[in-house]
Amino acid sequence: MVNKVALIVAFLSVITMGGVTNKLSYQIADVGSPEYPAHFFKKPWFLELLMFIGMSFSFPVFWAMNYCTRTTKVEALATPLTDQAPQPNIWRIRALIFIPAMGDLLGSILSFTGLVYISNSTAQMLGSSIIVLVAFNSYIFLGRRFNKIQYLGMGTVLGSLVIIGYAASVAAHDMEKSGSTLKEASPADQAFGMFLCVCARAVNSVQYILEEKIMGDCTLHPLQVVGTEGIYGLLLTACVIMPILANIPGHDVGGVFENTRDSIEMVKRNSTLDLVLFMYLLGLWGLNALGMMVMKHLGAVFRAVSRNLQALFVWLIDMVLFYQLGPEGFGYGPVGEPWKGRGSWLQVVGFVFMSAGVMMYAYGNAVQQAAVVALPSPDGRPIPSPSLKEVVSAEMRKDFVSPAVLERTRTRSRAGSNAEFVVI
Repeated sequence: MVNKVALIVAFLSVITMGGVTNKLSYQIADVGSPEYPAHFFKKPWFLELLMFIGMSFSFPVFWAMNYCTRTTKVEALATPLTDQAPQPNIWRIRALIFIPAMGDLLGSILSFTGLVYISNSTAQMLGSSIIVLVAFNSYIFLGRRFNKIQYLGMGTVLGSLVIIGYAASVAAHDMEKSGSTLKEASPADQAFGMFLCVCARAVNSVQYILEEKIMGDCTLHPLQVVGTEGIYGLLLTACVIMPILANIPGHDVGGVFENTRDSIEMVKRNSTLDLVLFMYLLGLWGLNALGMMVMKHLGAVFRAVSRNLQALFVWLIDMVLFYQLGPEGFGYGPVGEPWKGRGSWLQVVGFVFMSAGVMMYAYGNAVQQAAVVALPSPDGRPIPSPSLKEVVSAEMRKDFVSPAVLERTRTRSRAGSNAEFVVI
């Protein structure tokens, strides 16, 4: 019997840890290659490499789950092959996974690069734009239709994104006018960072539609899908992209786009950076290991709630780091994020609207799924929609979530992506 309280605490802990360490690594400075002075570890492609390593860890998780259910597997293998339905070509499916893997690569690097210019809390909250973008693409390409609750949720999320973007702009202008000594990006750079984060979610939304098309007949376990994408991304990033970036002009040390040798030297030299990156990898592993259990035992509504709780906890922890470690941080300047007056108050308003919108959309999704699988009443009258309390209770018992819907939603357990907890 799974302890649901322990599962909730563990899941929220690992996803918050992954969210905090993303930005925290950018705020650590040290000397890397000895010929260059100390500088901040603003290495989005190195984080991309770690993200794909974390996704590849899905395979050990899958093998461990397989080992735990080996009795069931033996019984399944005992079934005569003639009684089984024909299986699609697994190798063809593995080859096709390369397409969404490239979507993961592009979307994640846009997100990691945007994070260089904006605060962690803003980036986390902008991640909810995936709801609107996926819904739009599903409407156009998959012919999906939505109920009034879902439309209201999407509209609320869209409004919250406008408020959050405006809050970041207000905070940047206020800090610029006050002559603050904090090293913050300019309002123009922050707008660019927000644009990149929304573009990342747009790429992810198209990627999910491609997965829906490609993986329709897939017999692979969702963890195998995520792991295969991780292997593709790891090989392409390490063997092709990073060597090219180390030899073309850019703003990293040595005048190149990203100096991989310098990144490795910084990792070797700075134990604090090592710990932060290790916690980031641990967060990715926990996302894959616990994401499946959360979907099985707690349901999609909790996953939507957890996405908002992650954004809130990341914001709170960043403020604690800023005020507790002081102006020196880890030795080269402040880390975390301060309270920014008007901008932060506006961000609170945006967060409240975003939370309400995500909950409405998740509830509308659950009502839609319940209506699809509900049996007609004996007297022929329409069955009333379940309340939010009934939806959450039924999801935890899996009363009306069909295996097909459950399996599709499990595939959204994506490592490294800000969209991993969105209800599609």
